[in-house]
Amino acid sequence: MSHVVKPEFVDIDRHFAEFIRRFGGDHDLMSRVAAHLSRATRDGNTCLLLTMAPPLSDEAGVADSLKWPTVLEWRSVLANSKAVGGPGDQTPLIVDDSNRLYLRRYWNYEQRLAAVLCEKAASNQPSNKAKAGTRAGAIDAAVKNNLTIISGGPGTGKTTTVLHILAHLLQEEGADRLRVALAAPTGKAAARLEETVRTGLGLVKCPEEVKVRMPRRASTIHRLLGFKGNSVYFRHNQQNPLPIDLLVIDEASMVALPLLCKLFDALPGHCRVILLGDRDQLASVEPGAVLADIVDAAGSATSPLCRAVVTLDKNYRFSKSSGIHHLCVAIRKGNADEAVRILREQSYPDLISSEPHEPREIAAKLSKVVLTSYSAFAAEKEPAAALAQLKTFRVLAALRRGPFGVEGLNRKIEVILQEAKLIPQQVTASYAGKPILITQNDHLLELYNGDVGVLLPDTEAKENPKQLWAWFVGKENTLRRFAPARLPQHEAAYAMTVHKSQGSEFDRVLFILPDRDAPVLSRELIYTGLTRARSQVELWWNEAVFAKAVSRRAERNSGLRDLLASPAAKIERPRQEQLRLFGE
Repeated sequence: MSHVVKPEFVDIDRHFAEFIRRFGGDHDLMSRVAAHLSRATRDGNTCLLLTMAPPLSDEAGVADSLKWPTVLEWRSVLANSKAVGGPGDQTPLIVDDSNRLYLRRYWNYEQRLAAVLCEKAASNQPSNKAKAGTRAGAIDAAVKNNLTIISGGPGTGKTTTVLHILAHLLQEEGADRLRVALAAPTGKAAARLEETVRTGLGLVKCPEEVKVRMPRRASTIHRLLGFKGNSVYFRHNQQNPLPIDLLVIDEASMVALPLLCKLFDALPGHCRVILLGDRDQLASVEPGAVLADIVDAAGSATSPLCRAVVTLDKNYRFSKSSGIHHLCVAIRKGNADEAVRILREQSYPDLISSEPHEPREIAAKLSKVVLTSYSAFAAEKEPAAALAQLKTFRVLAALRRGPFGVEGLNRKIEVILQEAKLIPQQVTASYAGKPILITQNDHLLELYNGDVGVLLPDTEAKENPKQLWAWFVGKENTLRRFAPARLPQHEAAYAMTVHKSQGSEFDRVLFILPDRDAPVLSRELIYTGLTRARSQVELWWNEAVFAKAVSRRAERNSGLRDLLASPAAKIERPRQEQLRLFGE
């Protein structure tokens, strides 16, 4: 196997390649393509394109040095393998007419989701063209349609628009029986959705009794579906649908293909759906880029979804004189020259940029920023106040490892705070004042990947007043307290990757790009990092690295866009025995 599966693969890729080799015939190319397919799904793709060699896609990988076979060669090998079949076969792999190779369960997910999206969009009505791209247009579409996707950047009023939609729907005849669910992919995003709903109610003009009936609680999608321990199955599914009439999903760009498929499977046929998200943000860490696929497919006049998408383009957060706004517009367009010009101009108070090169210069600048921005947080002894301080500033980075990665940055920040005597001199895994980031979901504790908390004693405790607790913001801004030993996997949160910051917003952000190119760098990553800031971004950048990243799209291989783009697309619902055999 070593001559077939090269060092860029990890153990799970090698084990899967060996399984396929034994299942489908002893052929070196089958082992090789299986390993690449396993790796492709780890990289967020739902399939492997046989038409081109997969690109290098991690920070330290080694490119496959073997010549990539032609499509005809691949087709010949796949046709003779028992592991590969067509839609009606019970095989672990499937190859479609567009030369995409799938793990069957991901093919199943795409087919099922495409079918239900097209069914829900089939009865959508034309929206008022004069209102296209406006809040009024989004309201008009959502009030009439079974499926509405509202896309727009931070500050375009997506959640406020939903409040206006709910106000309309709750005043319709029979609306006193309308069952509404609000959900988001993470606990952090659900908490933000709740907060936005509470603060936005005052902006909605409707009778007080309607406001009283407005939903104020948001759930994670996992909790809404009813998780079953560590199982991939949920309590609610096609056989046991959710008892709701309207579903609103926020931060839809973060929802992976498998989860969104299972969510739509669990919806009753009459249920309206509103998806909110930003097509230009990074997609889920897991396979799929569903929101981007939906929005792109809807651009086709022949798509069943062409009347389902409304893109909001008016920004209520950033003025036209905002440097962040101008830079983000250039980045979304992939205009690297314009983006570099804006950064070089240095004429916007909300956008600060510098290009530190020497290690001593970088260390001095980091120390200054950290002491200016984290001193108030480090001095806070009250959990609620400390968590509020954490929302005011964060260091973001593109990578986990290396001199500009979050692991090294967190260590450096701790040293800076130690030298300033703001945290204990002997830093252990747990110390008073440490911000922590959950990195593994725990559905029983309702702590999710990306949730941020702080370690502090309970100031009101009469017994063991020095005992450390992990504090998190819960429902309706209440505090949740856990013993550190009960927490799922977590790490320091002075610095976070841009991926982990999705669903969060901070008053100010220090965004540090590496000094050399990496495959993970893309316009979506830079756009997502910049838009985490409400009022100011300081960007440390290298011009060549930045320009290359802005020119690069974070493309993911998928067949969903083609399925949704044309009514002639062949959508086949998988049979139940296939779902049981290959997982949901």
